[in-house]
Amino acid sequence: PDYDLQWHYPLINLPRSWNTTTGHKDVVVAVIDSGVHDHPDLVSNVDYSLGYDFVTSPLSSGDGDGLDPDARDPGETFPPFGYFSHGTHVAGSIAARGNNRLGVEGVAYASKIMPLRTRTDDEDNSGNTYDLIQAIRYAAGLSNDANQLPQQPADIINLSLGFDGDVPSVESLINTIT
Repeated sequence: PDYDLQWHYPLINLPRSWNTTTGHKDVVVAVIDSGVHDHPDLVSNVDYSLGYDFVTSPLSSGDGDGLDPDARDPGETFPPFGYFSHGTHVAGSIAARGNNRLGVEGVAYASKIMPLRTRTDDEDNSGNTYDLIQAIRYAAGLSNDANQLPQQPADIINLSLGFDGDVPSVESLINTIT
């Protein structure tokens, strides 16, 4: 019912693309962000068993611990707007279920999301490069400080973030895995 609010989809000819594909259940998209909140439009496409929380600092994690297998966004509340989750927004843009008469539709709404938490949704969008690198390594199926590997490496790694300048360590890792 909220498709009309997704004003950007006609700009990328998305409705026509859906005639070709809506994604596939075997395609895993890693969303490296603030984690993903339980949401009815995502429940069938977010695979928490594939995800991980790479926020190492218990003090800034928002969930009271460091590395752990729970990549759910613990949530932040910003009055007067209420609950906000950047990771959930990104996951929804990618894989919110389509044709279910609920909320919005994702670009590849038949695909799976691997939620990887590396930052919080606080006012500073806290996160650090080290945690980000560990999550990218995990998504690619490479060794990382959590000493965990996903059941299946991600087919696509999404980073909806920016840096103030060059980050050679991130650039080098991305060049290694592409």
